[in-house]
Amino acid sequence: MAYGLLAGVALAAAAVAPPGADQLSSLSIEELAQIEVTSASRRAEPLSGTPASLFVITNEDILRWGGSSLPEVLRMAPQLDVQRIDARQYAVTARGFQGAETANKTLVQIDGRSIYSTLAATVFYELFDTPLEDIDRIEVISGPGGTLYGTNAVNGVINIMTKDARDTHGLLARATGASLEQTALLRYGAPIGSNGGIRIYAEGWNRRGFPKSGNRNLRDGSEGWQTGFRADFGGDANHFTVQGDLFEHNADSGKRDGDNGQNILARWTNMAESGAQTQVQAYYSRFARRFTLVYDRLETSDIAVQHNRSEGRHALVFGGGVRMVRDRFNNNLNPFVLDPEAKTLWILNGFAQDRVDMGGGLAVTAGLKAEKTTFTGLELLPNLRLAWQPRQDLLLWAAASRAVREPSRIDRDLTHPIILRAGTFRAEELTAFELGYRGQPASNLTISVTGFYNLYDRLRTTKVTPVTILPVQLANGIKGENWGVEAWGAWQVAHAVRLNAGVTVLDGSFRLRKGETDLENFISLGNDPDYFAQLGGRVDFTSTLGFDFQVRRYGSRPNPRVPAYTDADARLGWRFLDSAELFLSGTNLLHARRDESADPDRGQLVRRIVALGVRFGL
Repeated sequence: MAYGLLAGVALAAAAVAPPGADQLSSLSIEELAQIEVTSASRRAEPLSGTPASLFVITNEDILRWGGSSLPEVLRMAPQLDVQRIDARQYAVTARGFQGAETANKTLVQIDGRSIYSTLAATVFYELFDTPLEDIDRIEVISGPGGTLYGTNAVNGVINIMTKDARDTHGLLARATGASLEQTALLRYGAPIGSNGGIRIYAEGWNRRGFPKSGNRNLRDGSEGWQTGFRADFGGDANHFTVQGDLFEHNADSGKRDGDNGQNILARWTNMAESGAQTQVQAYYSRFARRFTLVYDRLETSDIAVQHNRSEGRHALVFGGGVRMVRDRFNNNLNPFVLDPEAKTLWILNGFAQDRVDMGGGLAVTAGLKAEKTTFTGLELLPNLRLAWQPRQDLLLWAAASRAVREPSRIDRDLTHPIILRAGTFRAEELTAFELGYRGQPASNLTISVTGFYNLYDRLRTTKVTPVTILPVQLANGIKGENWGVEAWGAWQVAHAVRLNAGVTVLDGSFRLRKGETDLENFISLGNDPDYFAQLGGRVDFTSTLGFDFQVRRYGSRPNPRVPAYTDADARLGWRFLDSAELFLSGTNLLHARRDESADPDRGQLVRRIVALGVRFGL
């Protein structure tokens, strides 16, 4: 077991827990159920009345968790399968398809800015180090989100929302240390005029590489920094937000290896006296990666408009947008290249959704998104939901939706002079059916259960060309279905003791479409366990001493073989001053090292990490 280092110094004008955490910690189970969420319908509504498989990770949850990166925090969401591949890389998915190259059906956004890579059809979590203290909440939806979020929101949507700058005044510092990992954060927030605020931050980290797994012995350590700002102005009628980030990472794999990037976002929200709301948002983001003679770059420019209003029994939301994506891929390691090497892609979309109150607690929601892309033309993404809420503490709902995963540039344009020919890979398709329950059987107990049945078509395969065995082509040759249940709940055992539990059970059946072959033997389906479960909780021994834990169990993964395992994370926090907290956290506590992915190309053994940390504010 590795024990940590201790560092950190700060002055601040607020408590150690950023504003809002104390209020959240005092909320009862009933009050937490009424927290407003926006991801399911793109308008504010209480969690208890949201007809979707949605889980909320609050700022207080994040601060008490002890994780040092976004993917580790996402382990709190019971419907997400989070897999650490090496010291830098993670794969996160909902409802199957786990793997570094197959977890491509979950869309991730930070403050409305997509971080899904259309070049590689994945999310490079190692590139996005948003300070955890600045996150207001994370809303995790499992199930299709195509009507509101477009293509690639197939099996889920992860919405990360940071705090208003006016809620983060003062100076805050945090530092953690362990033998394998060190992090540090310095943040300052200040008011601007009578109704504005700004915060700036700088964060750095160093992560040593993990041990080799089998014959894989990669140099997967890295160090890096990120800095950024957010400013908010205005009142209820007109609210302006401007924010941006800049980062650079150095990887151990080579002298020039690493990542760099930047982003800038502006948003205007107008609230009319009638309650109607209009939002206009634009952003630009760029990131580049260089590893072992391979370089890729992705630039995204996006503008979107959305309008919400209520008319009698109708709650309407509609809008549209345009996105331009420019990419480049240079490979000097082997003959695999993109043809063309660089390309500009366009995505145009328009959507509308209407929630109709039928009376008696019954509501029907119907929506449609039309999205036109450079690769596949027009896609129609409908959604129909039926919700019945006879009382505030009981919700029954059903849904039918369609979603697609658009071809990435690698799907469509990757070539090799001998092995691989570029093809006409089409969008992967999903038609999903869901039944759900959310309720409070008792004032101190909340439960959510969702059953789902997914019909997939045109999943990725590798086939021989009509005349010769080589080169091969990527094709859409698999169809099939998977089904399962997601369930979780929280129980306030006593005023100072809360327990939570969750389980996901998954099964499926896939086959080749008529006349199709797959030389890679269904590798695009990923590597999923039949089930995964978690049991966690928090205990406040005193008003200044708290303990949090999570035990998680994963069933075995078949290909590559990963045996079933149980592991645990824990955190002990002591607020020794009103403005300072000392904490000890541990991840993967039940194993000194173990294989979590068995990825044949990049997987390393995951290590136990125990760190000591301090967070100051005054």
